[in-house]
Amino acid sequence: MTRIRYGWSLIWNIWSGINWSGGPACRGGLRLDFNVVLKDIGFQLVSAVPEIYVETSGPVQYKVDFLMNPHRLIIDLWDVTLTGPALTVPGNETWVKSIRVSQFDPQTIRLVLDIKEPRNCVVGIDETNPARLLIKTMTELLEATWHPDGDGGRLVLKGSGRLPAEPRYDPKTGKLYIRIPQTKLGDALQAAAGADAAGSVFKLREQDSSTVEVELAIPRGHDYSVTWNQDRREITVEVKNAPLSGKVIILDPGHGGADAGAISPSGLREKELNLVVALRLKQKLEALGAEVLLTREDDRYLWLYDRVAIANRAGGAVLLSIHANNHDNRKIHGLEIWHHPDRSESAVLAKALAEAVLARTNQHFRGIMASKDFVLPREAQMPAVIFEMGFVSNQDEEKLLKTEEFQDKITDGISQGLIAYFHTPAGQ
Repeated sequence: MTRIRYGWSLIWNIWSGINWSGGPACRGGLRLDFNVVLKDIGFQLVSAVPEIYVETSGPVQYKVDFLMNPHRLIIDLWDVTLTGPALTVPGNETWVKSIRVSQFDPQTIRLVLDIKEPRNCVVGIDETNPARLLIKTMTELLEATWHPDGDGGRLVLKGSGRLPAEPRYDPKTGKLYIRIPQTKLGDALQAAAGADAAGSVFKLREQDSSTVEVELAIPRGHDYSVTWNQDRREITVEVKNAPLSGKVIILDPGHGGADAGAISPSGLREKELNLVVALRLKQKLEALGAEVLLTREDDRYLWLYDRVAIANRAGGAVLLSIHANNHDNRKIHGLEIWHHPDRSESAVLAKALAEAVLARTNQHFRGIMASKDFVLPREAQMPAVIFEMGFVSNQDEEKLLKTEEFQDKITDGISQGLIAYFHTPAGQ
């Protein structure tokens, strides 16, 4: 079978001579593969750096050469047809004097960029459009600065153009590697390449002629986040203390739905208080790096065994069931923590929570108590406690429990108690 390529401009000249069978190729006949055509060429007006686009009717292959004296960038597009005469596109007066476009041979369009001065540039396919070729000067990494903040800080990277960074954390080395393709180090940073910077917090290196890598040490017990500004010319890596990183903590706001729990003389419902405190605690634990799951996040009823099943399926490190207490004697008040008597780790957890919360609330403490009757501490497959914040039946304690200030003290105490629990060596 004969295989011939033609440009779109020749289609009608040969159409009448084709024995068309409706398939991609005629059996024993002629197969036609039409070239793609040049649709448009010009400058990206919204680009922060010189950027040229070449748009075709389909994906293309290309080859790039550079010639000196005069300086020219040559780009050949294969299997592409120019449907009109050769043309010249005026330059943008910053880098390119003009762009000359011509049909170099029947299968190739040649673009000649007359440039004012040699610059490192990148030619590649647009990530969002495979039929669009982009030609742009290479982005320079202009600044890399570390801003300490407590026991963490921020690394700020600034480029002359977009920084298409690819972050990768290596748990073996405890370092974050940020690969920035189509970028080179600016003159001010060339001397810092490969050397320690800012007390060995980060390093810079050029992996090759068009890729920069940033290496940032992430201290143990810390977490990080990578963000870009709106035009993606600035990257911020925030490193913060995260002593609960990697810990899955299950919070169980007691009662819910038809089960209101205890109701104070003024009408405070325990189910609502439990959920408010649990949600406040969730925010604080997540800020410390923990992954937090709630058995309920709204006003719904859950069977006790359903709550345990949720915790066991999640495989949490600990389970805290948040409650408020009630008693017929309205003078009774204070904090209680319950665990199963046969679970020694639950007792250790209860002790750590009690010490941290009492140090912040100065509450009356009724003690760490043990019972085999409670479902959650008995059935949970991880250390588990029932945390009784206080008595809503006591007028003074009810007023405290309703205030954000007191809820903050309790949740701060629980957070610090969990840190102490997870960082206490076994047997101590």
